[in-house]
Amino acid sequence: MNNSIQQYVEQMESQLLNDLTMNDEADLYAIATDLIESEEQDMMDICQAYEVVKHNLIG
Repeated sequence: MNNSIQQYVEQMESQLLNDLTMNDEADLYAIATDLIESEEQDMMDICQAYEVVKHNLIG
């Protein structure tokens, strides 16, 4: 996993935890979609990070 993917993994996990503590709910797909909209050039890395985070959550 390259540094860019790792950065997005950390960013998504951080946002998930923040959403859960503040709102008692979180939406990983929405977080990834927002990242893709703001960072279109890194779409593939964001998609990879999404899969890593999803895998980590599911086990």
